[in-house]
Amino acid sequence: MEIYLNEFIIIAIAHFIALLSPGADFVYLVNSSLNNQPKIAIGASLGIALSNGFYILICLLGYATLFSQSEVLMSMIKIGGGGYLLFLGYHVMLSQSSTINTGSTITLNQNSFFKEVLRGFYLSFLNPKISIFYISLFSLAISSETPLSIQLLYGLWMFLFVFIWDSLLVLLLNKKRLKEKILSFTNINKIFGALLLFMGLGLFYSMI
Repeated sequence: MEIYLNEFIIIAIAHFIALLSPGADFVYLVNSSLNNQPKIAIGASLGIALSNGFYILICLLGYATLFSQSEVLMSMIKIGGGGYLLFLGYHVMLSQSSTINTGSTITLNQNSFFKEVLRGFYLSFLNPKISIFYISLFSLAISSETPLSIQLLYGLWMFLFVFIWDSLLVLLLNKKRLKEKILSFTNINKIFGALLLFMGLGLFYSMI
């Protein structure tokens, strides 16, 4: 049992470090938190966690090699990811930012919970870095002799940790004073939209 505990500690640390690395999903999660009530923005957290769960499941079922060795499949994910980042960045730039009214009340420009789930899922699902991370993690950190039941516990931990971590970020960004301070910047949605566009172009550039 000790060997599985050591294995879990390595996985947990590597997974936590990966979560600390900001990417497109982090940028969109911040934008969603500022423009929606927490109960709606958490939909983006759920979507991101579900896409992570999909790649975890792929690894658990033994299809990691198919992803890692298929240049065509990885290229399709990169093309889809770059295109979706450009699409999402464009729409975020055009959307109206939430505003602070007289008396420090905030008028939110909200999406639906379901739309946030879908956007979070697509954004994370089409991120090639996430698929590569889980493929590498399961290949290098988890022994082939580790029982599937233990691997399922590892996967459940990672899925729940992604959801809880992102949900805590949503709740933090919805603290009234912090939200007011960030929204005091003009054209905040244009800044986030530009970042998503830049990341999309960067993904296409990496394929050249």
